[in-house]
Amino acid sequence: MPGESPQGAYAREETPGMKILCAIDGSRHSQWALDWLPHVCSPDDCSLLLVHAFDMTQFKSLPKLDRKTRSALVNVLECSLEGAARVLEWAELKASRSWGPVRAKLLRGSPADAVARSAKREQADLLVIGSRGVTEFQPMLLGSVSRKLLMQAPCPVFVVKKPANRLKRVVLGADGSIESWEAVAWLRQLPEHIRPAVTVASVIPPLPMDSLRLPARALAVGDQVEGVLRREAQKLAARVAGTLRKAGFSAKGIVLSGPPGAELVTVAGRERANLIVVGSRSGRSAHEYFMGSVADTVVKHAPCSVLVYRS
Repeated sequence: MPGESPQGAYAREETPGMKILCAIDGSRHSQWALDWLPHVCSPDDCSLLLVHAFDMTQFKSLPKLDRKTRSALVNVLECSLEGAARVLEWAELKASRSWGPVRAKLLRGSPADAVARSAKREQADLLVIGSRGVTEFQPMLLGSVSRKLLMQAPCPVFVVKKPANRLKRVVLGADGSIESWEAVAWLRQLPEHIRPAVTVASVIPPLPMDSLRLPARALAVGDQVEGVLRREAQKLAARVAGTLRKAGFSAKGIVLSGPPGAELVTVAGRERANLIVVGSRSGRSAHEYFMGSVADTVVKHAPCSVLVYRS
């Protein structure tokens, strides 16, 4: 349902010095995350912090080891720690070529918790992470961890799933929520030379009537309700598209019917989008998030990178 854009929804546009935190794990996906940064923000207006999480907590509860085995384990962990430091150093050198001064921090603890804590402590405005997607089952720092960060992060999360490319086509999920309008604000504050074509998609969830034997009168009422929802969705999509056009974007509004996450993924594939932008409400429980989140569905199945806007 459309509503007035919240007071102050565009206030972030006037706030200089965006703080970006980019999580690094040495995979090609985190390399893509670094490569994506210049396509969504300007080095002149942003500060960049690179973090790598090194987790030794899983070794604290191991059964008692003999001296030789314990010594070998310590050596392995020390080598791993040195490797983690080298990964972070490499990323810092690469990023500094285009960003100037870059900070880097080696974090301790489980990746999702450590990165989320760092984002909160640094008051980050954007968290950038790589994700290998649902088709790869190899354990990794930023794979399923990206889903946990979507729930824990105190700021918007940019989930990189594909190699960097010029931002040409964006699908924006619009549902009238504060987070949805703030996602619009995020697009509006992109550097002026970055103005992708935006498809604003307002999705009508399916009414729970398909599998039920309902009388004709109830079905008629359902059709009437769906008609009202469609008209309101059309108004919302048109309003958001108009707001973006005023900011210099090429934008169109469309209305879809079906499960919102799946519909956004489908239209992104059809439009050959290289970014989906979707809002996500903060404060959900883990069960509520993973079982019913539109953002979670989009991140898992999107054919492109995803920005999840959390406020």
